[in-house]
Amino acid sequence: MTHTARVTGYHNAHAALCDKRLVQSMYSECNVLMERVLLTLHGDAHTCRRAIEWKLFRRDFARFYEREIYPNTLAQTLAPYLSSGQMDLPEFGFRVNINLSADIAGIDRPEGSAAETDALVAYTRKFSEGATLFHSTRDKDTVRREVGEALESFKHAFFVPSRDRREQMLQRVGKGELSEDELPRDILTVLLANRQEQNLDDDMILREVAFFMQAGSHSSANALTHTFHELHQWCLSHPEDRERLQNDELFLQRCVHESLRLHPASPVAWRTAGEAFTLPDGTDLAEGESVVIDLMSANLEAPLFGDDAAIFNPKREVAPRIPPFGLTFGIGIHTCFGRDIAGGLGTASESGQAPHIGTLSNLLKSLLACNARPNPALAAQLDDGTERPNWGTYPLLIGATDGGGKS
Repeated sequence: MTHTARVTGYHNAHAALCDKRLVQSMYSECNVLMERVLLTLHGDAHTCRRAIEWKLFRRDFARFYEREIYPNTLAQTLAPYLSSGQMDLPEFGFRVNINLSADIAGIDRPEGSAAETDALVAYTRKFSEGATLFHSTRDKDTVRREVGEALESFKHAFFVPSRDRREQMLQRVGKGELSEDELPRDILTVLLANRQEQNLDDDMILREVAFFMQAGSHSSANALTHTFHELHQWCLSHPEDRERLQNDELFLQRCVHESLRLHPASPVAWRTAGEAFTLPDGTDLAEGESVVIDLMSANLEAPLFGDDAAIFNPKREVAPRIPPFGLTFGIGIHTCFGRDIAGGLGTASESGQAPHIGTLSNLLKSLLACNARPNPALAAQLDDGTERPNWGTYPLLIGATDGGGKS
């Protein structure tokens, strides 16, 4: 049996994530979706792809996204739940984030209909099964087949029309009929504009767009549910903070960061040694040896996060120069692109604009303002389709109070 090294502790994990001799290896179970997408690239190929895509995620984009795109998407998605007075939080999180993710990925929804959202949710849930196949409890060959079928259907229903529209716009830019500023600001446009330079065919671009769709919606929906649960439990023992959560945006963001620290999208990161070398903790690695980077141990390290690091406490003091969310978004070459969009920046801009608190904090702010609270008649349940500790269902009541006005 091949030996697997394990890296524990914050500083060791940080160093390992930044070490370019360690190659990403957890996402190779489903190549039908993940082959040559950004997350699985390494070396020069990764550097080149990341350089062109990173241009989209400058901090001005995070603020623009939150101010210009997010409010309309949220209002449209939330409206039917307010009418019915109830929702399943993971399902709502997926629906609202799927439209946000589609905007970034570059997938058009010309009808703006619930049917389009239903279709994208179904496709992206299947893509998520492929991306997280490493932790799946289902037969893996069956999942791979289903992912391939979903990808082909998604290609014809959404990808090809979105691609064709952008290619026509790029041709007009080339003729001087449009300026580059008039192009959509999304992944698909960037990849099409650089397809020759990056040697990208349609299948590769399709996989990258599908991957961005699932990455932006799957993890955010899980993070939303985890954070709501933590907030509910916190307010039961700290009722004085209930009002503060609705009026203090930066405190709400601290709660989001604290939950992200406790509930990383994946508790570990897997790497393979590209050459023989010695880890900072003294572990010798042979070329090709597997390495598990324990992100959970890093995020729970008491000297950095306090003796109560294993419990939710948004008022904790974190060691200097340590992000409050720990290593949840990764670090180094595979740092999550969506960190600033989902988690926010938490500071005002130089022009005096309000702090950018991120989509997760904004979603929770809206839910709290609508008096979202657990449905006492329906118990929340964990997702039994994965080894990851995610919620499968989390029923809420929303809207009118249940008599006393308390959640």
